[in-house]
Amino acid sequence: MHYIFIGGAPRTGTTLLNSLLCQEPTTNPLMAEASYLAYVVSTYHRGKRVWRVEGGAYFEDLQDYADFSRSWVMAFLEKTAQRYPDAQHLVLKSPELTKYFPDLFELVPQAQFLILLRDPCDAIASLMEVGDQLKQTQQSPTLVKLLERGDMKGLAQFFCSYYHPCHNFEQPQFWQQTRYVRYEGLVHYPQVALRQLEGFTGLRLSQTNPHQPWRSDLDFAQLPERYRPWWSTSLYGQGVSSSSVGRYREILSPEQVSLIRQVCRPLGFWEGEEGNRQ
Repeated sequence: MHYIFIGGAPRTGTTLLNSLLCQEPTTNPLMAEASYLAYVVSTYHRGKRVWRVEGGAYFEDLQDYADFSRSWVMAFLEKTAQRYPDAQHLVLKSPELTKYFPDLFELVPQAQFLILLRDPCDAIASLMEVGDQLKQTQQSPTLVKLLERGDMKGLAQFFCSYYHPCHNFEQPQFWQQTRYVRYEGLVHYPQVALRQLEGFTGLRLSQTNPHQPWRSDLDFAQLPERYRPWWSTSLYGQGVSSSSVGRYREILSPEQVSLIRQVCRPLGFWEGEEGNRQ
C-alpha cells in the first residue's frame, strides 16, 4: 500500500487537496480527518521525550520503542486500508498530524508527505471567521482565547507552530519524500498543480477534473456539530474556487497584516519560494 499524508495549518486548503487526490479511482474516497492517527503519533513523540526518565522500564532501547510504536501505527493504517479493498493508495489528512510528520516518517519511512502553504493573512482571516462557531462548540480553547483577544501575534505564532517541526527537521530522505503545495497555485492553476502532483505521487491526476463534485464518503449536510465550524459550506463538496484568495483585505487592518507578515517572515510562505525545502 502506498501512503500519502496531507498536512498544513488549519484553513490552508488541506481538505481541498485531499478531495482532489481522492478523485483518483485507485485511492480511497475523501473521508473524515485522521485525528486518531495524530493522537497515536503524538504519543510516540511524547514518549521519546520522557525516555530518559522512564522508558527503560518498558522498552530495551529507543529502537525497541520505535518498533513497538510502528506496529501500532501500521495496524491502524492496514485496518483503514482494508475498508477500501479497491484502493492501491491511502490518502489521509490532518492539520494536527503535520506537527508530527517527522515522527510519522520515522515510523512509516516509505510514505509521502504533502504540506499545504497559504498566505498566513488569508489563513488567519479565515480563522477569525470561524471563531464564533468555535466558541459555541467549546473547541480549541487556546485558539478561541487568541481570537477573543484579537491577538494577531499569537495567531501568527499559532499558524507557524504547524510548520516549525518539519521546517527544522534535517533529514534529507524526508525532504525527498515531501512537497510543499501552495494553496494559491492550487486554486488559480489546478491543472498545472495536479500535473506536478502526479509526477511526485504517481497518482493519475492529470486527467482529473478539478471542478467536479468531490468523491467522498462524507455527508456534508449531516456533519457532527464539532466539525461544522471548520467546513466551508459554500466551497466544500464543490469544484476548485479561487474566491477566497486575498479576502484578508476585507477583514484585517494594514497594521494587522504587517504584524502577521513580520511574525511569519522566517517561514517565507507567501514570498515566492518554490518546491522542496532547499
